Amino acid sequence: MSVFIYNSLNNKKQELKPINPPKVSMYVCGVTVYDKCHIGHARGAFVFDVVRDYLNYKGYKVTYIKNITDVDDKIINKAAELVEEYKKNNIDKTLNETVKEITTCYIDAYYKDMDTLGIKKADIEPRATEHINEMIKMIEGLIKKGYAYEVDGDVYFNVKKYKDYGQLSNQSVEELQSGVRKEVDKKKRSVLDFALWKKVKENEPYWQSPFSNGRPGWHLECSVMSIKYLDKNFDIHGGGRDLIFPHHENEIAQSVCYSGRPFANIWMHNGLLTIEGQKMAKSLGNFVTIEDILKKYHPDVLKLFFLSSHYASPVDFSYQKMDKLKISKEKFNILFDKIARLERESDKGADNNTKKNTATKLDQYSKIIDKAKNDFEIAMNDDFNTPVALAVLYEMMNATNKLITDIAIDTCDKISLLKDIELSLKGLGGILGLFKMSANQKDEEDMETLGKVVEILIGLREKARKDKDFDLADKIRDQLLEAGIVIEDEKEKTIWRKK
Repeated sequence: MSVFIYNSLNNKKQELKPINPPKVSMYVCGVTVYDKCHIGHARGAFVFDVVRDYLNYKGYKVTYIKNITDVDDKIINKAAELVEEYKKNNIDKTLNETVKEITTCYIDAYYKDMDTLGIKKADIEPRATEHINEMIKMIEGLIKKGYAYEVDGDVYFNVKKYKDYGQLSNQSVEELQSGVRKEVDKKKRSVLDFALWKKVKENEPYWQSPFSNGRPGWHLECSVMSIKYLDKNFDIHGGGRDLIFPHHENEIAQSVCYSGRPFANIWMHNGLLTIEGQKMAKSLGNFVTIEDILKKYHPDVLKLFFLSSHYASPVDFSYQKMDKLKISKEKFNILFDKIARLERESDKGADNNTKKNTATKLDQYSKIIDKAKNDFEIAMNDDFNTPVALAVLYEMMNATNKLITDIAIDTCDKISLLKDIELSLKGLGGILGLFKMSANQKDEEDMETLGKVVEILIGLREKARKDKDFDLADKIRDQLLEAGIVIEDEKEKTIWRKK
């Protein structure tokens, strides 16, 4: 079955036909490191991690590049604020020093967030400041071809020279010009012309170039790095919907004019995130960082939230939604714990008559695996339709719970089937980024030790109940719950699970 992807460039779903099959080349715009990452950043990073994993699952060999912007107006402005703070405390630091301090701090924080979320690194995550020479070379090439011009040390791209400008945002040059609201730089020949190189201002970080001491424009870095690590023409370019104009529009223009070839064949854009109907902003007090959300919820809860909407759709965040999805996450945990317990306690000596009587039912349930895999792939092949793919996992979970109660005797065949379903659930879920160990979770050895400790405490609680010391029994239960362990009293025994 082929994979179809909605292409923002022509507003159609089209079949993925890699340039060099089975290889797929993918470039995604990453973060600008001037602040902590918020959950909107998490959505973009997660979306394309899932895309990469699914394409690899389908047998493609994905080369995934995601940049880091470490020179930008926002970074410099933040650094200038930090310089002023240092001055108040009689600390003497230059703007260059604080720029380096800020970028180092937030790059470290970004990687920590991604690691905690269980989002893998791209194959290469290049930084803008490591590619200044290549950017200068592209600017020189654009000037030579007549697509760019230099004015007093600044260099601009001449938009009117590129006849297809506006194709991605689906607007004409005239419409785009009429939409310009900010004050126009008088050096420009047109309001839409954009900076390829900016002459240095006082105390700013800069690099030497034939045009002036200065720094590159923001749009240039992605063109340079995608061409360097993939090629002038590659398969997929991704990013947030807010980047369509002007960032991605400008990328196309400068790249096509420089190379004389098409740029990215497919453009994918993830929808934006709001907070209870409002744009996220510190001034509104609704700025939710990845670090903050993971203090309250397991990474899989946030992933379930993202998966519940199609990647291209806008999504509205609320804690009420997260609380409901936390329960969904718990249900998967309960199922996996049930299967593990049944495996430990199963009657492996069931007689042949019992096996014969349950064989028909087991055969019916075994078809769940094949049907689920097929339904899952149908959903994901259709422009990575994760809400439908996620529904498949919920259906598998419900059917497996029914299997456990429908066939009361735990034969070897039943346990084997349950393990097969569990492996399928975790395998398909893993493609969606679920059920994975993250950096802050216990490894298997620690879990084994934890289990032994919990069993001892449950034993002490059982003794307290027999001795009618109910205060102590309740205290043990409450302390376990506080530590993230839920205990449940069944007819003949007490079982436990992690929250």
